[in-house]
Amino acid sequence: MSNVSELVEKISGAVPGFTGYKANTFFQDDKLVRKRLLSLVDEARIRVERISAFVKQKNVSVGLRLDDLRIELLKVAQLLKRYSYTSDTNKLPSVNEELVPKILEEDAQLLTYTSRMFEKVIILSPTLEPKELLEKVNEAITLVNDIESLLRERENLILKALTATQKQ
Repeated sequence: MSNVSELVEKISGAVPGFTGYKANTFFQDDKLVRKRLLSLVDEARIRVERISAFVKQKNVSVGLRLDDLRIELLKVAQLLKRYSYTSDTNKLPSVNEELVPKILEEDAQLLTYTSRMFEKVIILSPTLEPKELLEKVNEAITLVNDIESLLRERENLILKALTATQKQ
C-alpha cells in the first residue's frame, strides 16, 4: 500500500483541485476524479467514432470491433455520470477514514488504467494493417473492461465508507 500523502500527490497531479477526501471536500473530490476520468473516456470515444467509419470501409469485422469498443466506452461514461451515493453538499458526509487510503488507491489505479486506455486509442489508425488494428482494439477493450470493474469496486468502497459511519 502506498503512502496516503503520495497517493494524494499523484492524484492531484492529474486532477487539479483534488485534496484527498477530507470530510468537508469528500463529494467535491469524488466529482473531480470522476470528471477527469470522464473527460479521458469521452475523448477516447470520440476518437474511436472518427476512425470507425474509415475502418468499416476497409474491413467490416474490425469496424464492428471498434463499435464494441465505442459501446464499452459509453458504458463506462454512464458509470462515471451516475453514482448511487448522495452528494448533498448542504450536509457534510461522515466518512470512515480507514477506507480513504483504499479509495485513493482505487483512484490512482483508475487514473493509470484510463490514461493507458487513452494512449491505446490514440494510436488506433485506419492506416494500420487490419490484424494489428484488431489487436490494438482488443487491448483497449480489455483495459476498458478493467476500468469498469475498478469503477464498480470504487463505488462499493465509497458506499461502504459512507454507510459505515452512519451505522456508528
